[in-house]
Amino acid sequence: MEELIKSYEKKIHILFACRILMWVICAAGCAYWIYWSFKLYELIEFEVHTYATMFRPHFNLGITISLVSLAISLVFRLISDNYKKKMREEMCKVR
Repeated sequence: MEELIKSYEKKIHILFACRILMWVICAAGCAYWIYWSFKLYELIEFEVHTYATMFRPHFNLGITISLVSLAISLVFRLISDNYKKKMREEMCKVR
């Protein structure tokens, strides 16, 4: 019984670390398009159409990275919650 509980705890900790990593990747995706927004603004003398045309690929990549990492983080959360539920059930069993 204790071995099973310890294995659940280990899995929960690993999933938590993976979720933290996904949030860091999400922040990096946001920082990527913010960086390019300022960089392109400096390079182009505010030609609106040129700026939008050059910025769109960077924005799309950054937002896609962020959204995918958030979705993966939420999936990890569901898996973690499932392990926590199983661990609680195992702890509450009367032997």
